Amino acid sequence: MARLAEAVDYTPGALYRYFGSKDSLLSQLVTRILEDLRVKLVEAEARLPTPATPLSRVFALVQGYRGFAQSQPQRFGLLALTMADPRVLLQEDADAEPVIGMMIAALRPLAEALGAAEEAGLVDAGDVTERTICLFALLQGVLLLHKQARYAPRLLDVERLAVRGTRGLLLGWGAKPRTVDAAIARVGELPRRPGGDE
Repeated sequence: MARLAEAVDYTPGALYRYFGSKDSLLSQLVTRILEDLRVKLVEAEARLPTPATPLSRVFALVQGYRGFAQSQPQRFGLLALTMADPRVLLQEDADAEPVIGMMIAALRPLAEALGAAEEAGLVDAGDVTERTICLFALLQGVLLLHKQARYAPRLLDVERLAVRGTRGLLLGWGAKPRTVDAAIARVGELPRRPGGDE
């Protein structure tokens, strides 16, 4: 807290006036990152031409999450740390609950797209919440490989792995290969934001 206070030109006491503990500060940071992620996902989905198939929505959201990780690497890193660190970083329920609530809100667009795919008969019936978490975990793991990608760029092509992994999950959930590939092609045609930010 002392180093952080120095970096933002506050005294440690002033920081503790706003945040009761380090956990409280971390909870606020992660909650804000998750809210920004949710906005990025909604924006990525909104760039799809209407009407969009539910599977196209899934791949647009995958693209949006990759874009967030690429354009906000420090924020993505903090989010990854809170999930991957073996220590329980948020000890108190009061600090952890807002993060869990915002994580659910951030993943809602993905859950809705997967639910719509099931309703449209594009995937077999299944637990949408479980599928959402599985897809999120796949993306989180793949996107963490970006640091090592420079040593093995062909093997660790993060963009390709994110798409191929998502494709594999959808096929495992009963989607038809032709339908999934059409959704991938549709999202691949989306205009990118200026500056490469997806």
